[in-house]
Amino acid sequence: MEENYNIAPKFDLHVHTTASDGSRNAQQIIAEAKSIGLTTIAITDHDTIGNLKECMAEGEKNGILVIPGVELSAEIDTGKMHILGYGINPDNAEFNAVMKMLRDAREVRNSNIIAALNQLFHMDLQIEDVRKFAKGETIGKPHIAAAIVEKGYCNDIEYAFRKFLGSKKLEGIDRKKLPPRSCIELIERAGGLAFIAHPKSLKLPNDKTLAKIKEQKGYGLAGIEAYHSSHSQKQCEAYKNMAEQLGLMISCGSDFHGPEVKKDIKLGFGLNGNLPTDNEEIVNTLLKALKMI
Repeated sequence: MEENYNIAPKFDLHVHTTASDGSRNAQQIIAEAKSIGLTTIAITDHDTIGNLKECMAEGEKNGILVIPGVELSAEIDTGKMHILGYGINPDNAEFNAVMKMLRDAREVRNSNIIAALNQLFHMDLQIEDVRKFAKGETIGKPHIAAAIVEKGYCNDIEYAFRKFLGSKKLEGIDRKKLPPRSCIELIERAGGLAFIAHPKSLKLPNDKTLAKIKEQKGYGLAGIEAYHSSHSQKQCEAYKNMAEQLGLMISCGSDFHGPEVKKDIKLGFGLNGNLPTDNEEIVNTLLKALKMI
């Protein structure tokens, strides 16, 4: 898409904080959102809803509506499937229990990754080196990458991912994931609506992407993140058309993590201003479905 920083963004429906692998805490996210004129954001951290109440309270103080959300990784044979949950009840006991189980499984995965890095690349990493970069409940690969940089094995996080964490030698080390149906139904039971995140990551041709999303609709899927920082204009239109064909809602989000993690992704704008975050019809349709307006 062409660069477009001239829009006045109103919303961003895919935002990460320090509760998972973002570099901004609740106060910083809300302050940045307010500074660029956002009126609605969705907090969608990986495998945790631990700071949703803090984000919602901070948003209320600053006149910003915060949609309580989450991002889950689902089992899939090809590519990656992430599922966004919008409207999650932060007090839902079942949801919190499952999130803890997933975080515990991440701990095992992280230990295995560190051991592999030490063996394969002759590093000297310890979990304590990684943990200090995690400011929330969830420790992920960005925190491991930050530790690699601090130890002097490379100069920046992107290179750490490309050279080390993205190595085929580590492909077999994966974290526990739920089947897509389980993710969708879990989100529903917690009062939320499930959307397929950045469908480009499914790595399927359009006809098979449509079939896969149609299958998930049968389990209760409510929408597709048609607009995402990683999508080209052509892809955005294709995913929007799929949503219309299947009678699903669409969402639009930057997948903001902070410049320290994804330096080119801007809150409310995406990559090179490629998101229509001034199109209030997108966010209002979701808010009405969630009964938040």
